[in-house]
Amino acid sequence: MNVRGRFVSLLMLSALWLTSSAHVGSTMVVQDGVAGPYGLRVLVRPPAVIPGLVDVVIRTTTPSTRPSAVTVQPALWRYGTKGAPAPEAAPAVPGEPGTFQTQIWIMSSGSYAIHVAATGPAGSGTFIVPYTSAATATLGMPDWLGWVLAALGAFLVFGLVSVIGAASREATLPAGLTPDGPRYRRARFASAMAFVMLAVMVTGGWKWWTAVEADYRDALLRPVRAEGTVSAGAERTLTLTVTDSSWRFAKPGERLRGGQSTPLMPDHGKLMHLFLVEAGGAGAVAHLHPVRRDERTFTTPLTAVPAGTYWLFADVVHESGATRTIVDTVTVAAGESSPNADGDDAWSLLPPTVNAGAAALSDGATFAVALDKTPAVGSDVVITARLTNADGSPMPLAPWLGMAGHAMLLRTDGGVFMHLHPMGTGSMAAQERLVRREAGDTVMHGDSQPPAAMGDMHAMHGAGAASVGASAVAAQGVVSFPVAIPSAGRYRIFVQVRRMTGVIETAALDVVVPG
Repeated sequence: MNVRGRFVSLLMLSALWLTSSAHVGSTMVVQDGVAGPYGLRVLVRPPAVIPGLVDVVIRTTTPSTRPSAVTVQPALWRYGTKGAPAPEAAPAVPGEPGTFQTQIWIMSSGSYAIHVAATGPAGSGTFIVPYTSAATATLGMPDWLGWVLAALGAFLVFGLVSVIGAASREATLPAGLTPDGPRYRRARFASAMAFVMLAVMVTGGWKWWTAVEADYRDALLRPVRAEGTVSAGAERTLTLTVTDSSWRFAKPGERLRGGQSTPLMPDHGKLMHLFLVEAGGAGAVAHLHPVRRDERTFTTPLTAVPAGTYWLFADVVHESGATRTIVDTVTVAAGESSPNADGDDAWSLLPPTVNAGAAALSDGATFAVALDKTPAVGSDVVITARLTNADGSPMPLAPWLGMAGHAMLLRTDGGVFMHLHPMGTGSMAAQERLVRREAGDTVMHGDSQPPAAMGDMHAMHGAGAASVGASAVAAQGVVSFPVAIPSAGRYRIFVQVRRMTGVIETAALDVVVPG
């Protein structure tokens, strides 16, 4: 095989690795918000299979104002709380003041609104957490158990055949008489027919079960498959074409049919957030916002992205509140820089690392990133970025895409990628849509609520409060991102913030999460 062939094979293997990873677009959720007077952080640990029990941990983030009771209620987006089970009480965790924990049943895949209601001396309130439910694995059966069940099944089949034969032979025979030849022949015929019917039923059941299992496997959480290509020439353009068979949408006003999804909606004003990370995670990184050309095609100029091989991750949000991640591996050839047509695109040729201390920026300012504790798999941790002017004063930050900042969590083998916000791992657009849905808005393709009504709903359900608070903190040069890391390994955390001058700064922190 020539060098070019080996290189292409390497890219295909890399893409296969990315598309087969179940943690890209993890369904684990960490969300900050408010329920009335109480600040809460909600951690949702999903099960591997659906239906399954979801573990929900609620921590109070306002130590001076703690609720005395918390309930949790999952509501599928189509039906809201009117079609949901009764709220489940979350008992307080002994030895951890202000922490509550419970488990709730999730019966199907799809977009859920998890209603967290808190009550206490200071009042009461509800906080809606968006959660996209999806199975990530199948439960295997031990070989010994399979053989035991097969033996029991065979015993039942032959036992039933024997009972039918005996009944046909002797059910109408007077007591004390011996069955004659015709009765034995009739019994054998009845037993044979019973065996054939049972064999057909068992075979049909086996085929039905195999089909159900295949459908279940097809529905397992996986990244959306796509093909990214980069045009040659000075002004390079990335074209992303979605090839996944699941990429099918209902038209406006139509009911969802088999396999269809609700249309896409903007998140932070953008229909897609696309991230390019140089393979391995130690090189260039870009945060771009492609424009949709048709239902399956998105394009974006590559501006100053240097040549190299990149892992591509693109996040989209559906009108149901469900989020999906598109992945691929692309090769970018050398080219000239082109203008930043979007205005909100950001890239860094080689982000400074803050492993040994704060990174020094060009004007003497510093950029520090740290975790509030040692990370552990499945536990919440807070990433905090702090920017300081050259004179040591806090650096005010400008809003960027409606947020105080953005972060990316990448496992360095490419198997985990998460886009983070100051409010957590969830999408604010998804949260707003679920709030509207609960308030009775069934229009999926337009804003049917006046601004005043939307403001009332946000206050009622705690929507948007986290980002507002984060923006206020950002005025002091500090931005925090709560997250839960889904698996062990080596990670690189990228944090991006916008200075008041409009410049978007990027810094990276390397973290090892023990197994």
